[in-house]
Amino acid sequence: MSEAVQEKMTRESPVVRRESPLHYVIDTEVSPGESKDTKGCAVVLREVQAKGYLTLRGNSNEASFTDGVLAALGVSLPTQPGTCLKSDDISIYWLSPDEWMLTTPGGTEAELQARLRENLSGHFSVVDVSGGQTSINLSGDEVHGVLKKSSAYDFDELVFGVGRCTQTTFAKATALVSKRADGSFDLIIRRSFADYIFSWIADAAGEYGFKALREI
Repeated sequence: MSEAVQEKMTRESPVVRRESPLHYVIDTEVSPGESKDTKGCAVVLREVQAKGYLTLRGNSNEASFTDGVLAALGVSLPTQPGTCLKSDDISIYWLSPDEWMLTTPGGTEAELQARLRENLSGHFSVVDVSGGQTSINLSGDEVHGVLKKSSAYDFDELVFGVGRCTQTTFAKATALVSKRADGSFDLIIRRSFADYIFSWIADAAGEYGFKALREI
């Protein structure tokens, strides 16, 4: 295929927008980090802007694997159970002794996967699972009340601090939960359960004052 034809195809290809799974129930759009009309709301749900999600598997006892991840990501792999590492662009969550979840800004997951494959050797696995995942953030003075209603896991700050993560039952679904430095909680959930979990949280938070926002 000639360069002229490739350029024409690129120029005429439509831009496909990744639609959020909760676009039909959350009508208040905000920029990342912005709050809007949340006065008097003790629980705020924020649907996080599009992200890419990768699962990574390998042997963390092998220096070639951990060194390769460091070279590809610029950060070290968390190897302690139930821990996570978050930077401006990439977050890494410990799932099991040989498995991690990586998140990256939407649209960069293919490039991240390529970097990992270039720097890793031996037995490893990198899988793009972006199509099946989405993220929400819960904040507010009564966020712990909602978490207590939703999960048997103890999210008390003395037990579950910044840098911790856990896969747990949430309502009757599952979620990968972690805590931010600002005291809010990130939940990575399956897209297919997004409307169910949203409805559950809206009901559980109703007594406190609830607001839902969607990042754009």
